[in-house]
Amino acid sequence: IGQLTGGIAHDFNNLLAAVLGSLQLLRKRLPGDAKALGFLDNAVQAAKRGASLTQRMLVFARRQELKIEPTNVAGLIDGVVDLLQRTLGPRIELEVDCPSTLPPVRADANQLELAILNLAVNARDALPQGGAIRIEARETLIDDDATLAAGAYVCLSVSDNGEGMDEQTLQRATEPFFTTKGVGKGTGLGLSMVQGLVTQLGGRLHLQSQRGAGTKVDILLPVADAPASERSDLHADETAAGTEKTWSILAVD
Repeated sequence: IGQLTGGIAHDFNNLLAAVLGSLQLLRKRLPGDAKALGFLDNAVQAAKRGASLTQRMLVFARRQELKIEPTNVAGLIDGVVDLLQRTLGPRIELEVDCPSTLPPVRADANQLELAILNLAVNARDALPQGGAIRIEARETLIDDDATLAAGAYVCLSVSDNGEGMDEQTLQRATEPFFTTKGVGKGTGLGLSMVQGLVTQLGGRLHLQSQRGAGTKVDILLPVADAPASERSDLHADETAAGTEKTWSILAVD
């Protein structure tokens, strides 16, 4: 499924690039007809939504390019708390327990932020009347697990006291495009995206849920080899002044 999704996503992305380019050129040549321009803008927005869906498919297929570096989990969580509180709304009580002494993990900081936000929004949707969401992290050792390499990991958990899932829903929760939300309220790629990202980072996602007793999502991420002094500063410039610059080459087919 991952290979099929990845192949379709790349081809679909190429088609969308042509569609968007043509729409932009067409917009420059249309007369000032407000109604026609409105239709054109709708088409552009639809194409951009398709591009966003394509990106999510690539994450699920584990073919997304990641910038993996030692990442400070506690610092990352601290940096998104304000955004989470605004996103979750006043009826949600957000609890955070991420010790600053945690070792850095191997991760793409930006993608990990998006994964946490995704999980928090899912938890909020399971709390229609409000409730509590807890984000916590702890270090753990894995030495006897067939699915993970032995070593040190950080377990990052997002839990809620919401509706929870029955056994059948829990078994299908990470399937791509599976959703229990209404039409237009979700793509069904949220958990599968997070699972694809975590697997690509060498970790694992684990779901625990019971109907009426809430849900807990555990993300295991391998500890980075770099010492704590080399932890990633999420808000620093990627290239310091006076150091050698990194150039990228874009090839367009």
